Amino acid sequence: MGGEPEKLLTLQEAARRLGLPADDVEVMIREGRLPSFRLAGNLLRLKLRDVETLRLERQRRRPRRSKFLERISDFFYFNDFYLLAFLILLTLLAIILTL
Repeated sequence: MGGEPEKLLTLQEAARRLGLPADDVEVMIREGRLPSFRLAGNLLRLKLRDVETLRLERQRRRPRRSKFLERISDFFYFNDFYLLAFLILLTLLAIILTL
């Protein structure tokens, strides 16, 4: 006498929902932070409810950076070489103009 059967996820599906690599999810399972079980001896499955609970818990604990700060950080991370080259060229130009 139950309602709908509970939705089960594969390791990869759970990792995708959590935004983590599958290896990290496996570690969480081994440490007992995320319940799982095996079907037919081999197939690892996780309950959607458990994965969503963990995802929401992780979201509450982690302070979100603003999108603006995230974009600025990404800009400097991906363009650091060009910015450094630009500064070197400006310095050389300033040296040449003062001679």
